[in-house]
Amino acid sequence: GQSITLTVIYKGKAFSTNWHQDNDLCASIAHPPKGWTDGVVGSLWLEDFDAKTHVKTNGHACLLIIDGHNSHYTQEFLDYAQDHNIHVLCYPAHSTHVYQGLNVVVFSPLKHCWTEERDQFESESWLCIMKLNFIMIYAKAHQKVLTHNLIQTAFMKTGVWPFNPSDVIKEMMAASLETSSQGHLPLLQPSPVHAVTSLLHQHQMID
Repeated sequence: GQSITLTVIYKGKAFSTNWHQDNDLCASIAHPPKGWTDGVVGSLWLEDFDAKTHVKTNGHACLLIIDGHNSHYTQEFLDYAQDHNIHVLCYPAHSTHVYQGLNVVVFSPLKHCWTEERDQFESESWLCIMKLNFIMIYAKAHQKVLTHNLIQTAFMKTGVWPFNPSDVIKEMMAASLETSSQGHLPLLQPSPVHAVTSLLHQHQMID
């Protein structure tokens, strides 16, 4: 198994070369105006994915397993996939907590390590996490956690490879419970959102 470089999405109307400073992950950077992936970003990502994987397939079809976000199913996205021998498979609705390797294996240790790296950076530098330094700080957590073995484990635990449907049983398909209303985003939330989530968290503490 092998991995490819990731894509980081920032909110911005124009690209800044400063975002590429200390980019040890060689991450691709997108900057949609609203800061969320969309059809344009999705199609560009697919082209980037194809460029990094088509040599490794040795002429065979490539299976791309993704969630149901609408940016993955534009006509442009699907046409490109069909033209380049990429088979797109969508996880069933509300099932990524049992089928998606990122949710099942990767995100928990990555979140823990990211929190440690972020806190250490802020305590030592007295600086906040910004677009200018985010990749540099995140890279430390990414490189520690996303090892070759962990990536393989993510595919194995979800029964994707080696293929094993019995790894996911009916009882595991219950909807995941919401346990917190306080966000843990790498970048600071807009002040109104931050204020509301803080109030909700305080209310939960009082209850």
